[in-house]
Amino acid sequence: MARSNVEIVRAAYDAFGRGDTDAVFELCDPDIVVRDPERTGTTSRGTEGMRQFWAEWFENWQEYRVEPREFEEHGDQVLVRAEQSGRGKLSGVEIRQDLFNVLRLRDGKVVEYRLYTGRDAALASIDE
Repeated sequence: MARSNVEIVRAAYDAFGRGDTDAVFELCDPDIVVRDPERTGTTSRGTEGMRQFWAEWFENWQEYRVEPREFEEHGDQVLVRAEQSGRGKLSGVEIRQDLFNVLRLRDGKVVEYRLYTGRDAALASIDE
């Protein structure tokens, strides 16, 4: 039996939380598109682009965690409210805040991953 989009996204977050990026990439289309419209305005393509995106993100953190709290299915997209927490590498400042991700799936694979700081912007990006 095929897994639902929410189950696939949940499995990706679980793998990410374990630090198993290979398992995350197995759940992604090789041509995945990563969009960060609010923070950097960048778009990365492919699993190598996603690897580089994560490397740039993590270089700013002494420690970092992301824990998914809610999953909402919207057609072929899943909205995730997650809590990110960590300590800045240079500042030493601890943060704890919500992060919203929208993941688009096709044929059981994540084909697009978008990051937002607010729920309204994340919801507005969903085209059902």
